Amino acid sequence: MNLIILLAILESLFFTVLGFISLPVPYRDFLPTMYTGFAGFTNTFLICFVINILLVYPFYKFKKVKTSFASALIVLLVLSILAVTDFKVYAIYRFHLNKAMLDLFINGGGDVIAFSDTMWLSIIGYCLGLLLCSLTIIITAYKFHDRIITGRKTAIISTIIVLFILCNLVHAYSKARGIPSVYRNSEVITLYYPLTANKLLGGTNTYIPDETGNAISYPLHPLTYAADKNDGKKLNIYMIFVDSLRADMLNSDNMPYLTEIAENNLKFTHHLSGGNATRNGVFTLFYGLPGSYWNRILNSNVQSSLITGLQEQGYKINAFAGAQLYKPEFNKTVFSKVKDLRIESHGNNVSEKDLNAISDFKKFVTDNQGSPKFAFVFLDKLHSMELTPEEQKNKKFPTPWNSPDYLAIDKNFDRNIIFNLYKNVVFEMDKQIKDITDFLKEQGEWDNSVIIISSDHGNEFDDNGHGYYGHNSNFTDAQIHIPLVVHWPEKEPREYNYTTTSYDITATLMPDVLGVTNDTADYTIGKSLFDGSERDIIISSSYLEDAIIKKDHIIISSSINGLSIKTKNFSDSENSLSAEDKKDIERKLEIDRTYVHHD
Repeated sequence: MNLIILLAILESLFFTVLGFISLPVPYRDFLPTMYTGFAGFTNTFLICFVINILLVYPFYKFKKVKTSFASALIVLLVLSILAVTDFKVYAIYRFHLNKAMLDLFINGGGDVIAFSDTMWLSIIGYCLGLLLCSLTIIITAYKFHDRIITGRKTAIISTIIVLFILCNLVHAYSKARGIPSVYRNSEVITLYYPLTANKLLGGTNTYIPDETGNAISYPLHPLTYAADKNDGKKLNIYMIFVDSLRADMLNSDNMPYLTEIAENNLKFTHHLSGGNATRNGVFTLFYGLPGSYWNRILNSNVQSSLITGLQEQGYKINAFAGAQLYKPEFNKTVFSKVKDLRIESHGNNVSEKDLNAISDFKKFVTDNQGSPKFAFVFLDKLHSMELTPEEQKNKKFPTPWNSPDYLAIDKNFDRNIIFNLYKNVVFEMDKQIKDITDFLKEQGEWDNSVIIISSDHGNEFDDNGHGYYGHNSNFTDAQIHIPLVVHWPEKEPREYNYTTTSYDITATLMPDVLGVTNDTADYTIGKSLFDGSERDIIISSSYLEDAIIKKDHIIISSSINGLSIKTKNFSDSENSLSAEDKKDIERKLEIDRTYVHHD
C-alpha cells in the first residue's frame, strides 16, 4: 500500500503543477491559489489512488513487480495524455473534455474536429515528453515508497481527506455567498464536482433548463397558408453559410466581393447567432427555438417547421455541406423528413469537400429548373482553417502557418499568427461565394431567389484578452456576432443597424415567402428581420451553457456551475442579478416550457 500512496502523491503533484502552468486560473492571489492547489491536489489524489488500487496494486500484491511497474507506467502515461489534452482544451475553450466533444471527435468523420500535420507532430513531441516524466515518477515511487511512507501512512491519508472535505465546504460557502475567487477557480480543476449548498446557506438558486420529460409540441398549431402566396410564383431560397465567419470580416480588405454584394442588397450589421457552435447556430436558424430544445427535438425526431413549410409548398429541398450532416445530427432533426438528403461530401481534404458540395449544388439547381427550390450550402473550410498548396503561395496576410497548431497556443502566443491564417482562409471563402452567386446569375436564378449569406457562429482569437481561441466557449461578439447579407428581389438596398438574430430568419421566410399565416410564435421566438423593434430577449447557447445577452452584461446558466454574470468582454461581473435580470430568467424559463407537450 505504501507504493500506491506514494504513486498517487507524486502523480497528483505532477498534475497539479502542470495544471497551474497550463490552465488560465482566474484568480492567482495567495488565498485563492492555496485553495485551488489543495482542492486540485486532494481531488486528483483520490482519483489516482483509486485507479492505482484497481490497476497496479493487484500485480504488486502478488509479487509481479515487473508487471505492476509496466501497468503503473501505462496508467500514468494514459492519464498524463488525457490530462494535458484536457488542459489544452480548457485553456482555449474554457470547458473540460466531455461526452459531447468526444462523440464529435470519434464519430465526426474528421470533419468536426480535425488535426493538421503540424498538430500531429506536436502531439508526438508531447507524448514523448510525458513518457519521460511518467517513467521518472514511477521509478521514484518504486525506489523510495517504503522510506517515505512507512510510519506516516495514516497521517498522510487522514490529512488529505480532511483537506478534501474542507475544500468542499469552502466551495459550498463561496458559491452560496457569491465569492468568485473560490468557485471560479474550482472550474479549472479536472473531474472536480465540489459540494454546493445554495438553499441551505441562503444563496441564489441555480437556473438550469430541464432537458427531460414531456414530448415536444412544435409547431404549436398546424401550418396554414395565404391563398395568394400559394397561387403566385414562388421565390427560390438559397442559404449560403460559411462556418465560423465573424461579422468583422465583412469589409473590402477581407471579403471584397461579399462587401460589394452587401452594399447593393440588404445588410444587417448587428446580427447575432443563437449559438456559439455549429449545432446551436444551425438549430436556431432552422427551428427559431433556443438550443435548450435540441435534445427534445432530437429524441422526438421533429423536423424544422421551415423545412416542413417548404415541403408543403412543393419546394425541391437539399443540403450541400462540406462536412457531414450526421454529427451534429441534422439529418435526424432539421432535415429528418427530407428524402434523398445529401449527408456528406467527398474529397481528400476540406477544400475538396467544399468544392464537391458546390458542384453538387450547381447540379441540383440545373436539374430542377422550373421548380421552386431550397438549398442550404454550408462551407466548412474556414472552420478547419487549412490552405491548399496553391493558396499558400498567395497569402494576403503574413503568417508562417498554413494550418492551425492549437498546441502552440499559450499565454505568450502572438494571436496574429492564427488570426492572419483565418483571414487568408476568409479571403478564399469570398471567392467561393462569388463563384456560387455568379453561377446563380448565369442560370437566371438571381432575380427570382432570396439569397441569404451568413454563418452559424463566429470565431475568437483572444479578442478580449482572456486567452479564448475558437468558439463554443463564451458569448462575446467575437463568437456570436455574424454577418448577414440578404438578396431579396424588388427590395431596395438598405443597411439595418438594429439587432437581429438567427431566430428571425424563420420568422421572416415563413410568412413573407411561404405565405404562412400562423402567428410566428407558433414556430419561433424570433421576429421579422424587417421589424426594428427591440427583441424582448436574446438567447444564445453552447453545448453546456445558455446565455441571455443584455446590453451591458451577459447572464450565464450552466448545467455544471449554475448562474453567473459576465461583462460584455466575459470578465466576471461584480454585480448581482437585478430585478430586470430575474424577469429575463423567468422569460427564458417560460420559453423553455412553451413548445413542450403537457399531459
